[in-house]
Amino acid sequence: MMQPDHDLEPIAICLVTYNSGRLMRECLLPFEGRGADVTVKVWDNGSDDGVTPRLLVALKERGLIDELHLSPDDPGFAVGANHLIRRSAGQAVLLLNPDARLELEDLARLRRAAHDDPTVGVVSPVVSGDGDIQVMSAGRQPRLWPLFTHYSGLSKVFPRVRFLRGRHLFLASHGDEDQDVEWTSGACLLIPRATLDAVGLLSERWFMYGEDVEYCQRVLDAGLKVRVLASAKAYHAVGASTVDDVDDLLTQANAYEVAYTEEGAGHGEPPDITGMWARNTYDYYLNQFEPNVVARLAWRAIFSGGLAGRAVLRMVRDRDDRMARKMLQNAAAVW
Repeated sequence: MMQPDHDLEPIAICLVTYNSGRLMRECLLPFEGRGADVTVKVWDNGSDDGVTPRLLVALKERGLIDELHLSPDDPGFAVGANHLIRRSAGQAVLLLNPDARLELEDLARLRRAAHDDPTVGVVSPVVSGDGDIQVMSAGRQPRLWPLFTHYSGLSKVFPRVRFLRGRHLFLASHGDEDQDVEWTSGACLLIPRATLDAVGLLSERWFMYGEDVEYCQRVLDAGLKVRVLASAKAYHAVGASTVDDVDDLLTQANAYEVAYTEEGAGHGEPPDITGMWARNTYDYYLNQFEPNVVARLAWRAIFSGGLAGRAVLRMVRDRDDRMARKMLQNAAAVW
């Protein structure tokens, strides 16, 4: 077991799940050797796949989860995350998605960076993944100019020109040095306790998508920095556990009853998440920056045109490209 670093404040690794039990084993295995100053807390938002709750109970029995809460309904990501944050008094918090993977050594680097510079309000690793992803989940706030430089391609052609940096930074150009940015993804985000005390909880305005960007803006408004730490790396999970792993965990879980919390009113109609990312991004832009009518029209035209153009290029290469269809759905969602 890794020995606690007494110089660093204790930290709670907080995960919100929904029907993602098969990803959780791979996500949590890197923390198996954690010290006593690192706790793992999981909030399940009413998974109804018949598998996830039992898998989570089994993972808790194996010691990969310290604190497990099973909600009977799904009120959204931020609500679940805030429940865990409230249960983490006196601790820093690492928000982590079930489909992300972070090693203990990289967690230590994030904690050390937050400890050594009290002006850092939140810090994240450089997140990369499989496939053709070239951008970082970090960059500038979705105002009109950064949106234009991103979707016009200017930020890609001139990545070193700060004035032209757009909505996203690029892995090839910015992934090897620390960056102070305007937003970074909540998929893997360390929030020191001092920031939580000063800035508060995540916004519950949206079911999911948007709360990380909004939180980063509040961190900036508090005079703190949003930093991407180049020495810390995180990755998208390579896939779910094998069938044998799942069956083994379920066998271990058979002796345990799944006890739901009393919070919530039970399963309701699932929200329509088609285009939710685009709708919430636009709603955040309107609420945060209060643009005039012309700016609103320009923002939607740039956003939709940029996404639709990228979707068409992908479909030229592969007519059945699923990502292209999602991009077209999001392009239409802001109108």
